Amino acid sequence: MLASQNPKKRAGRKIFKETRHPIYRGVRSRQYGKWVCEVRHPITQSRVWLGTHDTADMAARAHDVAVLALRGPTACLNFADSVWRLPIPKSSDVLDIQKAAAEAAKAFRPIVEIAKIVYEVDVDEIFGSMAGELMLPSPHTLGHGNIFDDVELF
Repeated sequence: MLASQNPKKRAGRKIFKETRHPIYRGVRSRQYGKWVCEVRHPITQSRVWLGTHDTADMAARAHDVAVLALRGPTACLNFADSVWRLPIPKSSDVLDIQKAAAEAAKAFRPIVEIAKIVYEVDVDEIFGSMAGELMLPSPHTLGHGNIFDDVELF
């Protein structure tokens, strides 16, 4: 069963209404754009903390791992591919469930673009005396790298 096909119950408290995710089950927002996830143990009704995550998708994946381990195939999942795509905890112990949930969340971490590192290279060092023969200007003579630095437009 998917969460998108099974609507959530209305929240009672005003703060909870404002912080919970509109689609994903077991996910709510925190300050500074972080998302947290926790589920209730079906027998003891105690809370199982699944951590703080960068995105709501990561928290929803952690939730899916936990409910699959605690409730089995009748669990209401956030994603249809969670059954075959997510890690299975080693046992039904809470610590094993938390570890598997953390692994699942890390696997769905968004890809961050790596900053480009630019090195300043001396043209004479690369081309040697050939730079003088080709009449290539040194990069330092062009200003800040823009060919229009020395041109007045108006």
